[in-house]
Amino acid sequence: MEYKTDKRIVTIHAIQGLVIIIAMIFLILLLSLLFKETNVLFRMLSGMVIFISLLTSYEALIYMPLAYKKNRISIDKNFVVIQKGLFIKTLVKMPISKLYTVKLVQGPFEKVFNTKNIVLVTLADEFTMSVLNSRYADVLSRRLIRATKDNDKK
Repeated sequence: MEYKTDKRIVTIHAIQGLVIIIAMIFLILLLSLLFKETNVLFRMLSGMVIFISLLTSYEALIYMPLAYKKNRISIDKNFVVIQKGLFIKTLVKMPISKLYTVKLVQGPFEKVFNTKNIVLVTLADEFTMSVLNSRYADVLSRRLIRATKDNDKK
């Protein structure tokens, strides 16, 4: 069975991007009150604020939605496979027998949008699958716990 990142992540990142852009606009207005508009320092700081706003907008509205479309977690009989990344792709194939614990994490934004992050902990490392639908995250965690128990019996 395969689980993908929830599509509501696009909304979460869009909201975060808009909040940052609004904060940057207020920062430019504050700078214009502190410095004369002809001041070189004002122009440099305004340019940096605009550049950071553009980068944030790109990340929130373009890169993150495309990157999260590539995220997948799947379970077969003996392995958990995690695929992540858009430009730098990561593939983790973890034996279920090495799985130590499964954690579900839900922050304030995730709570609003009814999503959860699942964290798989082994003795050597920790793997996070971000922003799954809350229902799917619960089902996945139960399946992983059941799979580890079944694997321990063998």
